[in-house]
Amino acid sequence: MASSIAKVSFCKSTPYPDVCFDSLKLSVSINISPNIITYLLQSLQVAISEAGKLSDLFYKAGQYSNIVEKQKGAIQDCKELHQITLSSLQRSVSRVRAGNTKKLNDARAYLSAALTNKNTCLEGLDSASGPMKPALVNSLTSTYKYVSNSLSVISKPGAPKGGTNRRLLAVPTWMSRKDRRILQSSGAKYDPSEVLTVAADGTGNFTTITDAVNFAPNNSYDRTIIYVKEGVYVENVEIPSFKTNIVLLGDGSDMTVITGNRSVFDGWTTFRSATVGN
Repeated sequence: MASSIAKVSFCKSTPYPDVCFDSLKLSVSINISPNIITYLLQSLQVAISEAGKLSDLFYKAGQYSNIVEKQKGAIQDCKELHQITLSSLQRSVSRVRAGNTKKLNDARAYLSAALTNKNTCLEGLDSASGPMKPALVNSLTSTYKYVSNSLSVISKPGAPKGGTNRRLLAVPTWMSRKDRRILQSSGAKYDPSEVLTVAADGTGNFTTITDAVNFAPNNSYDRTIIYVKEGVYVENVEIPSFKTNIVLLGDGSDMTVITGNRSVFDGWTTFRSATVGN
């Protein structure tokens, strides 16, 4: 009885109480008094499960052409963004299990970023058509309700109260002390041997930013600095989710210029038309 009352109290504070109750059906405790962390982890695990089903739908949509795109790359956008969301959910679980305030802040950031992926995907699908579209949109909407519920309660377990004097751009807690010091300092110097240099005039390691990104290691835990020298780079730079810990540095907004040639008016999605995107 106490467990049921706790679930009701927990779910009432979420944006989608019915979805919350559904996610907690498997959370059965007889001799153990569950806490918010227990319910939050359960909510995240169900979100991951639902995200897996959505992944299958995206695969089928792309594999069997059950979606007719009016904007180039709509399904590919959704697939890439969804993989980022799935990774964010998995990382959030590990952060919540850690239980300390800094890790919870990381989880909150992951889930906040994941929610923006839904809107970007729906924007691309809006002009699409095909027999699979309704199922895809419904699954997408349903999956992100679990994400939204998890985010709405993640500030409860052990989060500090009060204190509004926060920096607008916080350095992530997962970065090493050395990297944090570099990012927080102005005029930082780098070891040339640790830098990939892009130069339009051919004096660097690469002549395009895309080539440097492709060369960077996949799923790296170490920072990869790509220094883009003065020049004009006509390219749309896409940084996949598996190209982690990449830092782009230029010679200044008036000296290092990246300009793409994709446009929504040419049929590209807003996400895919970005000059630099990840």
